[in-house]
Amino acid sequence: MKLAEIQEHLLGDWNGANLLRLSWLTPSDYHSFSRLSVAPVANGKFLSFKYTWSHEDVAQEGLILLGYDDQQGIATAAWVDSWHMSSKIMSCQGAIDEQGAIILRGSYEAPPGPDWGWRIVITPKSGSGLQIVMYTISPEGLEDLAVQADYKRGK
Repeated sequence: MKLAEIQEHLLGDWNGANLLRLSWLTPSDYHSFSRLSVAPVANGKFLSFKYTWSHEDVAQEGLILLGYDDQQGIATAAWVDSWHMSSKIMSCQGAIDEQGAIILRGSYEAPPGPDWGWRIVITPKSGSGLQIVMYTISPEGLEDLAVQADYKRGK
C-alpha cells in the first residue's frame, strides 16, 4: 500500500491516552493524556507525527518524521522522544502493510551489552481512530510492549 492511500486518515489533530510500560518496575504501567498532530512537510514529501505525553507529571514530547518511497515500497523515519531517546535520533526503516499499518524498525545502544531493537507500528483505525504502538526488542529477539497510544480526532 502507498502512503498517499492512507494519508488522509492520518492528517490532523488527535487526542488520546498514552500507556508507558516499564516491565521491570512495579507498578509497570504509567498512563497519561497525549496529543498528536500529523502534518505534511517538505512540500508534502514527508509526514510529521508530533506528539506530547507525560511521565510522573513531567511533560514529554516526541516526533516521527516519515518518508515513503513508492517505487521501492520502503518507509524510512527519524524518531526522537524527550524521554526515550536522550539526545540521539533513531533511524528507522520499514514498510506499509496491506491493511495500511506503517511498520518501522530501529535500534538503540544498551551498553555494555549489544544493541536492542525498537519497533513502531502506526495504524489508522476504522472511523476516526489512530494507534501508535512501540515495542522494545531484546538482542535475543523477544518483543515487549513499551508504549501504546490510542487516539481519536479532535483538538
